[in-house]
Amino acid sequence: MTIKTHRTLLLLAATIISAGCQTTDIAPPKTIPQYENIRTMQADSDLDGDGVLDAIDECPETPPNVVVDAKGCKIIIEGGDALEMEFAGFFPPMSSQLPAIYDAEFMKIAEKINEYPEASVFIFGHVATNEMDKDASATLGFDSLSRNRALSIKNTLVLQHGIEAKRIRTYDCSNKILVKETDYINPSFKALNLNGLEAKQRRATLMASSSVKDLMNLKYDSYIQMYGKYAKHCELFE
Repeated sequence: MTIKTHRTLLLLAATIISAGCQTTDIAPPKTIPQYENIRTMQADSDLDGDGVLDAIDECPETPPNVVVDAKGCKIIIEGGDALEMEFAGFFPPMSSQLPAIYDAEFMKIAEKINEYPEASVFIFGHVATNEMDKDASATLGFDSLSRNRALSIKNTLVLQHGIEAKRIRTYDCSNKILVKETDYINPSFKALNLNGLEAKQRRATLMASSSVKDLMNLKYDSYIQMYGKYAKHCELFE
């Protein structure tokens, strides 16, 4: 009887040890796909409504009715009574008609310019190298595509938003100020489905300043850095 008892105890101990060594596969919780969906929704959201997705927005709490850059931050820099503003708009090939996608943005720009009645507005027209074919320009009736693009911006401000023409100076930059592949990556460029380096050259640049009045008389290094290349390479025509 004693021997049988010992054998029974040994078998029982072996069973307990064996059970302790077993592993159990735990099924992943069914909520994981839900978390992934939440992350996807967050990546596609734009909580401050500035047109830049939260995933790449470096200024996530931009106030309403503010013009922002590609990072979601205000492009208008104000200090006391000072205004410095820059805008770049892109055009279809061989066109001087600014796409309607910019209409709402121009309303904000015009409102800000009107808040600073002493500010000057500088508009620079650019073209891509492949738009400088003389035969194509003659066929389409363009004397200077870069000038027409600058004038298109000016006419929009004057005729549609009441900005005084005498405050605006327009410049022909032709293709003398080229941008890099990584420049001007902003929501409007993507929204227009534009691609390639040539598309980035088909643009007009607007700059407004309450301090700078004459590009040929830039007094401070900061203004030279902002406006110097335009003063050097662009021709004032109106």
